[in-house]
Amino acid sequence: MRLRLLVGLTVTAATAVLGLPAPALAAPAATVLLVNNADDSHCSDSGTGTVAEPYCTISAAAAVVQPGQTVKVLDGRTYNNDEIRLTRSGTPEQPITFLGAPLLDSEHFQPTLQSSDATAGSFVLSGVHDVVIRGFHHVGRKNAFIIKDSSRITVDQNQFSSSRGTADIRITGTSDHVTVSRNLLNYGIGVALDAGTHDNLVTTNDFNRTPTSAVTAKDSPGLTLTNNTIAYSCQESVLIDGASPGAVVKNNVITADNPARTQYDPAHCTAERRGEAEISVSAGSTTGTTVDYNTVHPWPDAAGYRWAGTAYPTAAAFKAATGQGGHDADLNVDLDQNTNWPFDRLADSDVAAIDSADPTAPGVGTDLVGSAPVDHPNVANTAPAGGVRDRGAYERTGLHYAVLSLTGATTPSPVGPAPLTVRATATAMQDWQTPLTGYSFDFGDGSDPVVTTSPEATHTYRTTGSYQAAVTVTDANGARTISTTRRAGVTPPGQLAADFTTTENGGGQVVVTPTVSSPWALAAQQEDFGDGDGFINGQWGDGKLYHQYSLPGTYTVRLAVTDEAGHSLTVTKQVQVTFDTEHQVVLPGERVQLLGRNTDGLFSTGANYTRGLWAGVSQLVNVGGSLPPADQVTSLATATGDNWLRAFAAANGKVYTVDRNLGPTRPGGMGYATPGAWTMWRDFAVTSGPADLPGLTQIAATRINGKTHVVALAGGRVYESSNPQTSFYSAWSPWGDITAASGIPAGTTQITAVGTGNSLHVAALGPDGHIRVADGNYDRGTWSAGDVTAVRGGPAPITQLTGVGIGNQFHIVALAGGNVHEITGDYAAGYWTTWGNISAATGLGGAVTKVTAATTGNNMRLFAVSAGHIHSTLGDYGKGYWTGWTDITQPGIVGTTTPVDLLTAAGTTG
Repeated sequence: MRLRLLVGLTVTAATAVLGLPAPALAAPAATVLLVNNADDSHCSDSGTGTVAEPYCTISAAAAVVQPGQTVKVLDGRTYNNDEIRLTRSGTPEQPITFLGAPLLDSEHFQPTLQSSDATAGSFVLSGVHDVVIRGFHHVGRKNAFIIKDSSRITVDQNQFSSSRGTADIRITGTSDHVTVSRNLLNYGIGVALDAGTHDNLVTTNDFNRTPTSAVTAKDSPGLTLTNNTIAYSCQESVLIDGASPGAVVKNNVITADNPARTQYDPAHCTAERRGEAEISVSAGSTTGTTVDYNTVHPWPDAAGYRWAGTAYPTAAAFKAATGQGGHDADLNVDLDQNTNWPFDRLADSDVAAIDSADPTAPGVGTDLVGSAPVDHPNVANTAPAGGVRDRGAYERTGLHYAVLSLTGATTPSPVGPAPLTVRATATAMQDWQTPLTGYSFDFGDGSDPVVTTSPEATHTYRTTGSYQAAVTVTDANGARTISTTRRAGVTPPGQLAADFTTTENGGGQVVVTPTVSSPWALAAQQEDFGDGDGFINGQWGDGKLYHQYSLPGTYTVRLAVTDEAGHSLTVTKQVQVTFDTEHQVVLPGERVQLLGRNTDGLFSTGANYTRGLWAGVSQLVNVGGSLPPADQVTSLATATGDNWLRAFAAANGKVYTVDRNLGPTRPGGMGYATPGAWTMWRDFAVTSGPADLPGLTQIAATRINGKTHVVALAGGRVYESSNPQTSFYSAWSPWGDITAASGIPAGTTQITAVGTGNSLHVAALGPDGHIRVADGNYDRGTWSAGDVTAVRGGPAPITQLTGVGIGNQFHIVALAGGNVHEITGDYAAGYWTTWGNISAATGLGGAVTKVTAATTGNNMRLFAVSAGHIHSTLGDYGKGYWTGWTDITQPGIVGTTTPVDLLTAAGTTG
């Protein structure tokens, strides 16, 4: 169910003449008291009520208003806690009128009477007569209207929302001849008529989702209730109780909440809160009462009617027993299907309610929007006496809605200094192609509407302020519709001015906060951040502009603005951009990213060797929540490419993946990401076949010709899947069985994988302790395998494999007996080297538990875990030497002191 605080209609000048445009929006100057609490209005409650000195509060005007005068409250303003207690009366010929604005599709158009603490009402009328209150929005009010001991009162074209108290409109004491017409009560609390009141009219209102009864009358004879739309009331839609004889209940559309609509507000009506019937008339109220020409759709387990204490489920049963409801029908009107105003209008399929109302029933002559009765060309007339009026508050017409376009006389926007001339153009959406005969343009400044047969009009605003304009469109059938509002802004005189401030957010992000002012609307605003992109619009948020620099340095920022009057201005400032260590390690250079697991969970760190920096340890947050707990992860793998780090985790037979941006800020297919930013963890999804691999224990990853390849060890067999990763969510290829394709034996216990050229090389440790290498040539589409151990021997027993690819060489690193060994396969030269003992060459041996490797250029960087600490060494193949080991876990480098039991690394250069 939509919260319909945004609604829209027009208002007419007098209760008796409702089909005409709204002349009452501007009475002659001598009869108008103006209320305007805008900051620039120069208002005063001891003022004169003129344009030059309006009243600030409605109460101040109410204290001095005379018969025949209109208190005009400026559109679009909010009046907090101003409870108007009226003790002055008009005459039948010269009523006192309180006039807001048409009931439009904008909560900001009508003056809003709001109670911040829900203790104040809006209007309290006591012992008065001949008063009209039209065109206000009541928000959070406690009993918005209390009408006591009063007569000839009209409450018209108001809307109510977030109501408090016991009724939106309470008529009490000895009040009579009160007309409540054409109001919208959205999630309101209805209309109540107390004992002693009599001969009152409630007509052409829209009650929607009233938590109690929409209309309650107790000991209130002579009630007339006609042409209302009552939708989804929780209790009885109409409750006529006590001794309230002589009621007329006709032409209403009443529908209870239906199961298809409980999705909008399932808690609205619990079973214990619901009424037992939609129309309930007590035994003391049946005399002289007429119920007819309504559509009544009750709850499935409730009755449509209760008459003198007896329930009748249907109109047929009601008629058979009482003679009432002879022309009533059960019509399930699905009002929530409408997405444009008016929301509760009838559809063409609601035939029982169209052209079927009793035209002799008392009312106000038009529907809620001011449309006259219209003969639907596709529905047979069933109304008596040749009538064509529809039931309910809205007439089904061929005129759906209007659109107002508002521009300046010489500018695209209706904004500028006074005097400001605007051009208004109206268009209307209609079904029946009935000729459009009239347009009434209300420019919202208290001036007379411009009434014309042309869809265009001009108007000149003389004073500063914000004004809401609307147009009412009428067709040849008398149907009317009104547009949503468009704002015109009349500004003080001045010149175009601009400035901005800059703030660093860290990591190369700079926030620019511009301040731009002009009497005219801005035509263009652009920024040049001085890093080679030229003028751009940037990424806006909260009135600020966020820009990500790729490198630290001093940059010149320029702000260029142009207003619609053609004035231009450019402001220039310098900004110093710095990067913290965490972000510097992903700047261009020789870089390594390290992922591992310690007792705190998964972590990441990295180094930028070109800048001589290591980042501190950061726990790898499970963004997205899809990754299982860290203690269920059995293997980690990484690969780099296109300035992205691709990271993978194996857990419970599944592979999970996450990415980190190692390059500049990048929008597009891979999503928006700043340098160093991580994406969300997500499941590894393949294009076909199962994504899970039972018995998964280890994974490896590498890049080949723009594709990422993941190699998995599951149940002693080796599998492979690849992905071009043109987006974060592109699917992976089905798992391919390398064991079957290459002929290596099952029972593999360790793997590592690299790419050279367009080939994938997988080293697999077999159950016999031999290392075999499977080579997949993607140019030829073939797999082959060879036993490296059979040719070159090797250390034993091997407990872990890792490796890197440098040029056309596959460097296999093996951990055996706590020592690190290496052998190299040169695919260009066609041979394998002998094994080398890296531990002996570098001095760290005998206690290594984990090892991983990464490349930066022609170098291999090894990382070994010993005694829970991470140690690093460099193998420079261009110069032919190994450096000694460095404990990077010590404070000042990485800084973690918790033991590490899983580790993977990937490097990149550039």
